[in-house]
Amino acid sequence: MTWKDHLQQAILGLEVYRTFPYRPGLVRLDANESPFPLDEADRDTLAHELGRVDIHRYPEVAGRPLREAMARRFHVSPDQVLVGNGSDEMISVLLTAFAQGPAGRGKVLFPVPTFGTYEAAALARGLEPVKVPLDGGWQVDEARTLDAMVRERPALAFFPSPNNPTGNRFDAGTLQRLAEATSGLFVADEAYADFCGVSQVSLVGEIDGFCVLRSLSKIGLAALRVGALIGPQDLVAQLDKVRLPFNVNAVSMALACAILENPGRLEDRIRRVAASRRSLAEGLAAIPGLTVFPSDANFVLVRTPIDGQRAWERLLERGVLVRNLSRPGPLRNCLRITAGTSEENERCLQALRAALA
Repeated sequence: MTWKDHLQQAILGLEVYRTFPYRPGLVRLDANESPFPLDEADRDTLAHELGRVDIHRYPEVAGRPLREAMARRFHVSPDQVLVGNGSDEMISVLLTAFAQGPAGRGKVLFPVPTFGTYEAAALARGLEPVKVPLDGGWQVDEARTLDAMVRERPALAFFPSPNNPTGNRFDAGTLQRLAEATSGLFVADEAYADFCGVSQVSLVGEIDGFCVLRSLSKIGLAALRVGALIGPQDLVAQLDKVRLPFNVNAVSMALACAILENPGRLEDRIRRVAASRRSLAEGLAAIPGLTVFPSDANFVLVRTPIDGQRAWERLLERGVLVRNLSRPGPLRNCLRITAGTSEENERCLQALRAALA
């Protein structure tokens, strides 16, 4: 035998997450980042905070300063917050903690299409994915999902709202009823919630096993890789045992705390991105043959009248990079376009009109 015989077989079927190589002049609208850099005042603040970081020391082991800053932002107790290397790490912590159910292999439920990390991370930890298709309007099929919950009894259920890649917000009442019905942990992934202004954080503590994921990556701090889980205090205490010590580095922690101390400037950037998304959607809707789906996030999903791969290639030839999601099924010929600056949006619209001509 070799090490290959001991490797989880599910890993062999997974793909490494990669991004398109950067090149000068390329308009990058593929990664759902904020297109707006920090202003001079924020940069001065960060430079000051960076100079105070004791690089020769480990950071605070549990990320307490950041937990306190996130707690203030979401009006909860610091003991209800767990922080990590992006909300991706919080997903990993949850899946690790619930991988072995009382009847053996745990199950994780989520709608499709959605964020691919749920399935990939579940398979890597030996969990069984339970995928429930969205309805024709990209909304959660409540009856079908409830039936799957009763039948499969998942340890975890992930519901991202707004959803990636469809961009729409799920009905809040549907999510609340499903959360009340599940016997496992219900996770509302709100990585894009800042752009729609609707959150279900208030349900934490009201519904047993309800927790929320939040991220700073989409609102201008992608390079820091900071995310948080907000949940009941007893759940957070157990998940804290699974989290690796020092999982948030001192630089990210100090800079994120500094930015969170100025919520007004942060909210201004969020409003600018939301306005850019609306402008982009309006421009896309004016292109003949293009189907534009409503979005509550910082990107817009479109379906092209030509082959999606070919449309993506033609955009790239014109210096515009978007996310190619085209595959058989509901995402056939679909591209996901991140909202950019006004100049980037215009370049994208021009390139798309030419690509579809």
